[in-house]
Amino acid sequence: MLSSKILAGKTTALNTELFTIRLEISKATSMEIKHIILITDSLGLTKRTVDSSVHSGQAHSLTIYSALKLFF
Repeated sequence: MLSSKILAGKTTALNTELFTIRLEISKATSMEIKHIILITDSLGLTKRTVDSSVHSGQAHSLTIYSALKLFF
C-alpha cells in the first residue's frame, strides 16, 4: 500500500478536494493507461480542475492541467 503525506496548513474543502484530485491525476498519468475516469458529486469542482483563471486552488488546477496535457 502506498501512502503520501504533505503538510497543507489551513485550507478550504474545495482546495482539499482539488488537492486529492491532483494527487490521483498525477499518479494515474504516470502509469501506462488509456483512460481516466473521474467520479465526483460536484460538477463545479470538476470544471475547476482545469480552470486556469485566478482562484484559491489555482496551483492545483495548473498542476492537473499540466499532467493531463502530457497524458493526452
